[in-house]
Amino acid sequence: MNLKTLESICIAAMLCFPTLCKAEKVTSTHENKKPEWLDFKAEYRVQSLFINPLDLNGTEVTDVHWTEQRLRLELSLKKPKVGRIYIQTDLLAGVLFGDNGSFGSDPEPTSGLAIASKQPNRAGWDVGLRDGADPLNPNSYVPVLHSLSPLAVKYLFGEVYLPFGVLRVGRQALTDGAAISGHDGGRRNRWGVSRFNDITDRILIATKLDEAIRLIRNQGNHKLDTSTKRGVILALTYDWNVQDEITSYDDDTYQTNVVLSWRKDKANWFGTQWRDFQLTGVLVHKGSNAFDTSIWATPLRFETHVGPSFINLQLSWIFGETQEVSEGISLLSAKTPKKQELRQYGAHLYADYKLGPVTLGMEFDYASGDSDPRGHTPLTQFNFTRDFNVGLLLFEHLMAFQSARSAAVGIENLSKLNSPSFPLTEIASDGRFGNAIAIFPQLKVDLLTGPKHWLHARFGVLAAWPAAGVVDPVMTILNEDGEHIEDDAVNFHGGDPGSYYGTEFDLQLEWTVAKFFTWTLEAAYLIPGDALEDMHGDAVPAYLIENRFVFEN
Repeated sequence: MNLKTLESICIAAMLCFPTLCKAEKVTSTHENKKPEWLDFKAEYRVQSLFINPLDLNGTEVTDVHWTEQRLRLELSLKKPKVGRIYIQTDLLAGVLFGDNGSFGSDPEPTSGLAIASKQPNRAGWDVGLRDGADPLNPNSYVPVLHSLSPLAVKYLFGEVYLPFGVLRVGRQALTDGAAISGHDGGRRNRWGVSRFNDITDRILIATKLDEAIRLIRNQGNHKLDTSTKRGVILALTYDWNVQDEITSYDDDTYQTNVVLSWRKDKANWFGTQWRDFQLTGVLVHKGSNAFDTSIWATPLRFETHVGPSFINLQLSWIFGETQEVSEGISLLSAKTPKKQELRQYGAHLYADYKLGPVTLGMEFDYASGDSDPRGHTPLTQFNFTRDFNVGLLLFEHLMAFQSARSAAVGIENLSKLNSPSFPLTEIASDGRFGNAIAIFPQLKVDLLTGPKHWLHARFGVLAAWPAAGVVDPVMTILNEDGEHIEDDAVNFHGGDPGSYYGTEFDLQLEWTVAKFFTWTLEAAYLIPGDALEDMHGDAVPAYLIENRFVFEN
């Protein structure tokens, strides 16, 4: 089923790597007198984007352009060799430059005269209903302004270093780093930026099995190595996904994770130098009594540098059953909700080889699809997490916009039916790669490599096919008129499901100064395939231009 609700399941499968290392002492100098009990980081980002068109088939939303910002602050208050309290916050995330909106409505500018405005406000944009338009028509939904909160707390947790390892409690990253099922929101993408943190309220206990064995073998006479860059790490977690009514356990949704990770920061194997080796397996279970939910996931991750080469391989398999999705979907077609089986698969492979200043890379991505969105068939669509970017334009912006329109129509329908679940909120992809097979050759050229200036150019060609037919779940279910769904299925643009998304050409030029300032220019051009065509077989090419400034301490 083409439902983003299942992303929480995919996120469950993410690699929840523990942080075992103790606080390192910071040596004070005349140039740097940072106290050892304090770590502070700041990143300010400004993006300007131009996309033409955002809607490949219509005339309402052609070229769009905006400039937005975000300030990210990270604070770690440490008791050296004992523990720390950590907080990450975002300020003005997604807030547009300028004093935007209409006076007397939300968002409201600070002045009724644009020529008199001297105070920018907190307006952002999202997909919403155009004034006076039909709420049951996807084309009625366009970019609209709305007010944003100036502050968002992303992470807040306490961590203590115990004799057996580490105990961490609080709101924390679902994973450390970037995986197809979870992303910590850091700057780890080759293309584009991170906008979403995958977050959980969790208790985590982790230890290093190899160090425990050495400690026992040497009868306690062993100096512990607490680094997470090497060793065999075991982590156990319990996550609170949903609590709802505090008088009942039946509406709770929980998640448990068992992580086993083998890591080596450097090694000489088979006569070759290996660096940053990691082999990780995770066993995940998500459960809830409310909808008879029992879901399992088994993600695997292998990553290493071997000489001049780099390899990143990720696999994920999700299986189980739940009735939560069917409770909402079945109402659209007046059917009886049923428990649905899950069978979802995802894979990512990236490998590159460095030849002097040139790096040759190849990426392959796979996310299983679902061409039958009805509430009684198996759920088979896998979605990458939001910030695991594949390309710059097709999935990140165009599919995100069209799927958000479909989700809005579904929500409009369900909001009148007193639905016990709202899976249609998850149809909007938010830029995620799903129901797709992609081949993405890439080339990077280092033009300058320090000591103060770094400059590189990157080029890639993304070709993508649907893993199953590209089906708009909402409009397909609303079109259902018989036993078979194939003749009712339409894509997100109203055309046939299609067999090819299109070909995207991506370009990036990035200049970094003293590891403090980064200036990035990115561009993309998409030649659409039949999976993006409307009922008349029309879809026009689209392009993107993005300018980005990033400052970080």
